[in-house]
Parts: sequence; C-alpha cells; structure tokens
Amino acid sequence: MRRALVVVCYQNDHVIGKMGSKYAKMIEKNIVTKIEEALDYNDELFFIMDVFDESFFKTPEGKKYPMKHCLRGSKGAELYGKVGNFLSEGHMIVKKSYGSDSLYNNLKGFDEIEFCGVETHLSVLANVIIAKTANPTAEVIVNKNSVAGKDSDLAEQALLIMESMGIKVL
Repeated sequence: MRRALVVVCYQNDHVIGKMGSKYAKMIEKNIVTKIEEALDYNDELFFIMDVFDESFFKTPEGKKYPMKHCLRGSKGAELYGKVGNFLSEGHMIVKKSYGSDSLYNNLKGFDEIEFCGVETHLSVLANVIIAKTANPTAEVIVNKNSVAGKDSDLAEQALLIMESMGIKVL
C-alpha cells in the first residue's frame, strides 16, 4: 500500500504570525505525531507551503489579505516549531494559490493520502480536492485533530463538505 502524508501551510505566519490563530498552535503536537508515524511506515511526506513575492499581493487572491505574509526569505515563511525539523525528510512544494497544481502530479498512484495543517476551509480543502481528483480511488483522510482554521465555524463547514465528497474525516 502506497501512502502519503501532506502537511499544508504549517508555517510561522499561519500559526503564530500575521495569519495565525490559537487553534493553529494547538495542533503542532498532533502534526508531529503524524509525521513521525508516516516516517516509521516509510510513507511519502509532502510539505505544501506558501512562499510569496511582493507581486502575489497584487493578484486577485493576494488582494484578499490585508497583510503580507510568508514572504520569500522571511522567518514567517518557514515551517513552525518542531514540524520544521522534518523538512529534509519530505518533499517541499511551494504553491501559488490555495491549491497546489504541483501536488496533483506528485500524488498520483497513492492508495491513501492523509492531510494535516491550516487553514481547514482554504488551503486544506483546496488541496484535499486536488488529491481526490488526482487519485479518485485513493482513500483521502483528514483528521480533525490535525487541522485548524482561524474561523472555527468555517473549518467545521469545510470538514462537512469534505465528508460529503467521500473524504474520510476522523
């Protein structure tokens, strides 16, 4: 069985920085545990990350954010806390939007794909849909204790939407 763990946007600016929330900080230990388990089972590990240049904030998506975040070369763009210790163990994919077009090709051929990270109703949701599209027969999993969103109501709605799409929400 070929499995992958995808860590979405668990970066300083999304956890303790400009875009952060108390919920994002609370899931660090759960994400670290997921990463350690994945490595123990020789699963593939992917880190989906925002790394922006100033020009991003002139795009339609970039204009939605009142503050610049995850700027290339900044501390805010780095993985948060202990999660950052595992970057060399996986594949880093920089995304240009909520969802990663590169993720589509990287996740083909997996039997099981699990997601963790932030924001549940934005980048996690978008990348889960990409994974399911790339692998219609794969079991795609989202564990509620390993994802977070600044807006807990939207995060819950996103989990319900994922569940309605056949995503396994634990």
